[in-house]
Amino acid sequence: MNLVNIALSGLNANRVALDVTAQNVANINTPGYSRQQALTASVGDGKYNKLSPGMGVEVTSIRRVTDQFLVKQTWSTNSLAAYSAGYTTAMSQLENTLGADGFSVSAGLDSLNAALNDATVKPESIPYRQQIINESEALARRFNTLTESLHNQHKDMSDQRTAALNHANSLMANIADVNKQIVEMQGTGGNPAQLMDTRDVLIGELSQIVEIKTTDQPDGSMQVTLASGQPLVMGSDYGQLTAKPDPSDPYLADLSVDFASQSFVIDHSVGGKLGAINDYQTEVLKPNQVALDDMAKALADEYNAVLATGQDLNGNPGKPLFSYDPANPAASLTITDISAEELAFSSDGTPGNADVLNDLIQLSNKPVSVTGYGSLSLNDAFTAMVGETAIKARQAEADYEAKAAMNKQAHAARDNVSAVNSDEEAANLMTFANAHNANMKVISTANQLFDSVLQLF
Repeated sequence: MNLVNIALSGLNANRVALDVTAQNVANINTPGYSRQQALTASVGDGKYNKLSPGMGVEVTSIRRVTDQFLVKQTWSTNSLAAYSAGYTTAMSQLENTLGADGFSVSAGLDSLNAALNDATVKPESIPYRQQIINESEALARRFNTLTESLHNQHKDMSDQRTAALNHANSLMANIADVNKQIVEMQGTGGNPAQLMDTRDVLIGELSQIVEIKTTDQPDGSMQVTLASGQPLVMGSDYGQLTAKPDPSDPYLADLSVDFASQSFVIDHSVGGKLGAINDYQTEVLKPNQVALDDMAKALADEYNAVLATGQDLNGNPGKPLFSYDPANPAASLTITDISAEELAFSSDGTPGNADVLNDLIQLSNKPVSVTGYGSLSLNDAFTAMVGETAIKARQAEADYEAKAAMNKQAHAARDNVSAVNSDEEAANLMTFANAHNANMKVISTANQLFDSVLQLF
């Protein structure tokens, strides 16, 4: 009887649909899971019989409900949000550092100028002179500690880059492996939905480290490249992101992609977390280190040059107050072994004459050349550095909020299509269960009819 066969086909089709629904419900909290649907089609009789309604139903495939455009939007916004998050975190740390009282070069300059002005009351006073030496030493320490703090952040950025590269390389190897499994499963007629979800999650993680582009292949694999085209994953083959230390600075690095026997140089921002690290180092941190070196060098050179025009209390030529290593002025800035008596405040050696001391006081307003800020006084240069950092930090924070909102919207759009909806699946369970039971009833009815026919004989 066709009645039984038709009912059996409906029974099997709805059992598969129930299995699919159960799988969806079981994975309702699984990150990156894409819900599935059982697609059915009517089965024809295959005979030229105008009275045949057909031979039932069959499950033609199990569809993974996803919109690849929306998925790629999540990857794109992942990169933007990760870049902004890394950049704003670094800028906030720098702003806090420059704004700390103990690191303020402006505060140190003000204290030194106050000590110089106090000494004009009695230039030959040893206590006043000693106070100037003390404040000079304190100012040098401010340069030292601030430079050390920036150096530590610079090193931390380098360590973060190493960790990000290792993570990215591990993800690329895993993506290539999943690519291989998908191709093999599709070749044997299996359902690669779970593997595709896994690949999407892995690529999503990679997109947080670098900005990527992807291309679907006919065999089911996916090619992954940097936004500029350098290959990262091709089928089951994958490359390695490497960082070559800059000869002038071991904490800076030039990035490249090693794929097969070729090496592709990356001469632009790679986006994502890795791009934020490189851009922050080269655009913000390194220029500020150079500017601090310029300030420390100018401070020492200007003060030493003025003191060289005078004589100390013993009538000897003026000795330098500051010293530094030209290769690293701010980190090495210190005072010499000069004593209070050896401060040359007078051009003619007269104890009460303070003409050289007055020249030292005037240095507070003397413009000096500071890379990135032009010609301005030391106090103004540091104030400009603090102000510019604060502005950039606010801009970075605003950019992060915008990019994070875009990323959240992209993920919501993807989930609206692909995520499991508990209410929808509950309704599906009832629908398929009722259909399953209805087909059981058809089989039962068919058996009753058959028994009735047998009783006629």
